[in-house]
Amino acid sequence: MKKTNLNLKIVNDFLPQATFDYHNLGILNSYEIEKYLNEFIQDCRFLGYKQVLIITGKGQVVRPLVSKLLKQSKEVSEYKTAGYFNGQEGAIEVTLK
Repeated sequence: MKKTNLNLKIVNDFLPQATFDYHNLGILNSYEIEKYLNEFIQDCRFLGYKQVLIITGKGQVVRPLVSKLLKQSKEVSEYKTAGYFNGQEGAIEVTLK
C-alpha cells in the first residue's frame, strides 16, 4: 500500500475588512435597519474597503430586509450568505463596488 501525504486546508476565501453587527443595537424598526446599513456601507466605501461582513442573525426581520436593501443598492457588487468561518446563515458577505 502506498502511503500518501494529504495536505488538507480549510480556506476562508472571504476576509472582511470591516464588520457590522446588528445584535449590539437592540430592537430596531425598518427605518433604523436601513439607516445603519447605509451608514456602514458609506463609511466602508469612504475607507476604500471592498469586502465587508454584515452580521444579521438568523431571524426573520433584520436578515430579509438587509438582503433586500443590498439587492437594491448601487454600492454593492455582490452579496451572499456567509461561509463557515464568517457566521453562515447568520451573516452576509458583501463585496462593494
